[in-house]
Amino acid sequence: MSGEGLQIERPALEQLASLLLERAGLKITPDGYYGLRLALTARMPAIGLDDAGEYVRRLRGLAGETELRALLPLVTVGKTEFFRDTRQFNAFERTVFPELVERASLSARTAKIWSAGCATGEEPYSIAMVALERSAPVDIWATDLNPAAADSAAKGVFPARRLVGLSEERIARFFTTTGEGSYVVTPPVRQLVTFEAHNLAAPFWPQVSAGSLDAIFCRNVIIYFDQPTIVGVMDRFFDALRPGGWMFLGYSESLFKTPTRFEMVEVGGTFAYRRPVTPRRVPDPPRSMLTPLPRPAPSTDSRPPLVVQASSPSGLTSLVPPPPLPRPSAPPIPRPSMPRGPGEPALTPVERLRDVVSAIDQGDFPRALRLARRLVDDVPDDLAARLTLGNVYVLMGSLDEARESFGAALAREPLCVEARVYLGLAGMQAGQLEDAKIELTRALFLEPTLALGHYLLGQVNERRTDLEGARRAYRNAIKHRKAPEHELLGHFPDLPRSNEAVGQSAQYRLAAISET
Repeated sequence: MSGEGLQIERPALEQLASLLLERAGLKITPDGYYGLRLALTARMPAIGLDDAGEYVRRLRGLAGETELRALLPLVTVGKTEFFRDTRQFNAFERTVFPELVERASLSARTAKIWSAGCATGEEPYSIAMVALERSAPVDIWATDLNPAAADSAAKGVFPARRLVGLSEERIARFFTTTGEGSYVVTPPVRQLVTFEAHNLAAPFWPQVSAGSLDAIFCRNVIIYFDQPTIVGVMDRFFDALRPGGWMFLGYSESLFKTPTRFEMVEVGGTFAYRRPVTPRRVPDPPRSMLTPLPRPAPSTDSRPPLVVQASSPSGLTSLVPPPPLPRPSAPPIPRPSMPRGPGEPALTPVERLRDVVSAIDQGDFPRALRLARRLVDDVPDDLAARLTLGNVYVLMGSLDEARESFGAALAREPLCVEARVYLGLAGMQAGQLEDAKIELTRALFLEPTLALGHYLLGQVNERRTDLEGARRAYRNAIKHRKAPEHELLGHFPDLPRSNEAVGQSAQYRLAAISET
């Protein structure tokens, strides 16, 4: 069955938008219904339906959660933008791109770049603009699971609102207006990009030759895959890249718990992965989920990259009653970065965030707030910084400002689990338990095995005197104590560090309320 010719009426889109808001917290306004239509034309034929109303009814059924999660990555294609993640694009434009173009030139060939999960085309077109500005030859292959999205991207037509953030110079050089409020990318831009449908989760990629690519962008895609699929995708990405080739992932994605042959490198204040020029041994899986992200190879700058995560294992004593969580060995409080002397480079965003975390852990919230505000102002794309800023507001009792900060994070990453968890904590702090329950439920829809989310939901239900709901949540936390760890992006003190610690505390609470 093909998605062509499907009749998708507005009432079905309205019902679907309502369902996505309820389950995942995604707020889709009518001007986003075009993206919903694209998603439905991909998913409805996949499960043998041609009636949009019936599809939405199936999503609301008990067996609909699996399909709803399959739909989510397609729904969020409308959330991309040109030059998304300014810091990554700056690192690519200033450091990575010149290097790979020079390497290709020395071999008398054209540099090849893959935008995997290209959505509606903003990412590959942004890469093409960089190439044209530098007069560098490049071939860009752009793929997406959704054939309708790939076809739409190939047309290169965008409403004016999608060009927000582009400079006037780039708009004038790379777009022409249709006269109807839309813009079309110019032929030189489109000629650099080839769009195709492609399923990254497929076990074989016949279109991809070994060692044929210089760089891969695959941002905000692997968060929808299970661990075995991620391992397979990373193996195929590695084989597709030339030695020295680069791979960029999204902010909320890392390979710290994935056996991989890639090396992680800090470049331009952000992180990227590179296929080593010389082979390296595949590391063993980490024995403990407290293991930090692998560090880049030593360089003249010996400062280690920051791993932003919950750093205190003492339990949520400031938010909820005892008992305290078990205390594994606590990591040292991050030391603030030393001031730079004359002529030394400015602090990187990673180092600046380390200073915010240090101030929080020392209880100096006013200083943490000043540092976090400045960092977010300077690097608005930094999701970890924005989430940490929201948490500082929570700790200071400024809940309206906290929610505004988390809302800004969700505007950039609509499926950000951490923002939902932290919004739940904000609701708990304010005693707004119904709001806290809604946000934690949304977090658990996005990540059903999040043991911390189940534990916090249990505490919310306890305070609501819903003891049966609390017991159910605590049992789920115990059930998922062996699940793969989700290292929270952003920093909040007094959060447990491991699923095992969460499970032990849930057992204690379950025993306590069972005696009442």
